Order: sequence, then C-alpha cells, then structure tokens
Amino acid sequence: MKRSYITAGGVVLVIAVWMLSGQFGDHSPEAHNVRPVEIEPRVAVRAETITARTHRGEAVIRGRTEANRNVVLRTRVQGQVRALPFPKGTRVKQGDLICKLTVDARGANSDEARAMVASRRLDYSAATELARKGHRAPSQVAAAKAALDAAQAALKRAEIAMSDISVVAPFDGVVEALPVEIGDFLNEGGTCARIVDSDPMLFVAQVSEGDISAFHVGDTGSAHLITGETVPGVVRFVAATADPATRTFRIELEASNPENTLRDGVTADIHIRTAPVEAHFISPAILTLNDMGAIGVRIVDSESRAQFMPVTIIANATDGVWITGLPKTATIITVGQEYVSDGVLVKAEQRTPPDTPGAS
Repeated sequence: MKRSYITAGGVVLVIAVWMLSGQFGDHSPEAHNVRPVEIEPRVAVRAETITARTHRGEAVIRGRTEANRNVVLRTRVQGQVRALPFPKGTRVKQGDLICKLTVDARGANSDEARAMVASRRLDYSAATELARKGHRAPSQVAAAKAALDAAQAALKRAEIAMSDISVVAPFDGVVEALPVEIGDFLNEGGTCARIVDSDPMLFVAQVSEGDISAFHVGDTGSAHLITGETVPGVVRFVAATADPATRTFRIELEASNPENTLRDGVTADIHIRTAPVEAHFISPAILTLNDMGAIGVRIVDSESRAQFMPVTIIANATDGVWITGLPKTATIITVGQEYVSDGVLVKAEQRTPPDTPGAS
C-alpha cells in the first residue's frame, strides 16, 4: 500500500511540475512560431585577381600604296610634237626636257620683238640726248621711253612663248605615261606626259569616325604588302574632315622608297602603333554576354557577389585579348561565370594569374 501511495504521489508531482512550468512559459505567438535562420547558399566559382598594365596597342587597317606625287604635264601653247627625249618608264631629273613642240612662227616673232627693242632703245637714247641740248621737249622723251618699254614687253612675251614649247619635269620621278607621239598636234592644255614620284611612297587608308581619335601625326608603324614586302613608316597626315560619302577619314603612312621597289596601287595591311592605355590581359574564354547582348566579364565585388562588367576589346594576341572597362585591380570569375548572375553570392577559389605573354 505504501508503494502504491508513493507511485501515485510521484505521478501527481510530475503533473504539477508540468502544469506549473506552463504558467511561467512564453505564450506569445512569436514564441510558438520561431523560424530557423536561413543561410544564403554560395555558388562555388574560380577567380583570379588581375591588375591593369600599360599596353601600347597596334591598329591594323586595310589600305593601298599611293605615289607621293603624280602629275600630268600639259602644254601652255598649241603646236606639233617635235621631240620626246625620254621613253616611258625612264627616270628623269627635275628640269629634264620631257616634250618639245615645233617653233613655228614663234621664233620669227621673237626675232622681230628683239629687233624692235633695239630700234626703240636707239630712239630713246637720241631723244634723251636732244632733250639735254634743248632740242626735244620732255614729253617727246617720255613718249620714246614708253615705246621702248612696250617693245621690251613684247620681247618678253615672245620669249615666254618660245619657252612654252618645251615641257620639263617639275621634280625627280619616272615617266609613267606618254600619250603622244612625235608629229602629234596638241592644243593649248593638251596632255604631253605623266610623271610619278614614288619616293617616299605613301600607304593610305580610310578610318571610321569611331576609331580616328587613336591616330596621330608622328605615330610609327609598318606596312605589309600583298606582294610580301614589309616596310616601316611614320604617319604624316590624319584628315581633319570626313569623306561626306563614307564618313571615314584619310590617313597616310610615309615610307622611304629610294630604290623604287614599291609600286603605286598595291594592297597593304597598315599596322600603326597607338597611344598607350591602361588595360587588362585575359583569356577570351572568360568573356561572356549579358541579357542585353553586351560583351563583358563577371567579377567578384567587395561583398563576394557576382557582378557583370562591360568591357571593350582593344587588341588581340595569340594567347589572349586586351580589354578596358574594369577597375585597375579586379577579381574576375574564370570558371563558372555562366552559372551566376548579378548579385549572386559566390565562394571564389582564387588562383594566381600567370605571366602575361602578350604584354607590351
């Protein structure tokens, strides 16, 4: 009986303790609805921290060769072709006779003008002497002087007409074309020959309005011709205005051509060194596109979240690309960038970037 009482008392005691504990418990709704703290998952990626370096790029544009000077020689007077001393393809010096017309009546006119000058000079001398002795009025002396001046002007015109029958080379070059033969008749302004000066040789190209700011007079470069030659040169001209038809700007690279081995009109790739810029060198595999189609990379920001950064490719190398648009130092995602979006928390496994083989 005592054991039964003890057992019953223990049960009652347990129930009482349980009931009393409910009196002091927290009956607020919040206490019965406590939710566990949710931890945001992290996406594992690989990343590396890169720092911008000075890069002097090289622009490559398609162009062609163009002679430094290319001049058509025309006659000032009409006449028949009498002499063509240099055949087509001959190198000539400045002042060499290229084409000569017949004298015709121009020689007689010159002789006549010369005789008239001699006569008027005698008249003027006589008038001056007689005026000194008081036998001529000053007005007569002035008339004699005017007649002498007119004769001298006529002689000058006759001498110019005589010199105009000879067409000479205005500079050193090559006789590129002779469209006439001895005996042909040329009117005033008729084409006699074409002279080409190909030293220096120019490499010309048209550059888009978006790229023209990268080029400056004095920039160094080289030209790779379709015929296999490669020659160094310097930019000597950058157009200030665009071609209204194409909205492109002309640039000229000047290269020495003392042996005249370079020919006019040959296709060439023109390589020009551009101004140095701060840029990053990366593998092209790291590049990605955002929803708008912009090209860029994904970086890890200060809060360990992925962020898309648009970039601009400024140069290509055999082992990577040079880009601009990132902070000077940036942690870029190299593996897993296609599995994260902006704002996603990431767990970045860092790796040491290799040396930059394409740096310059």
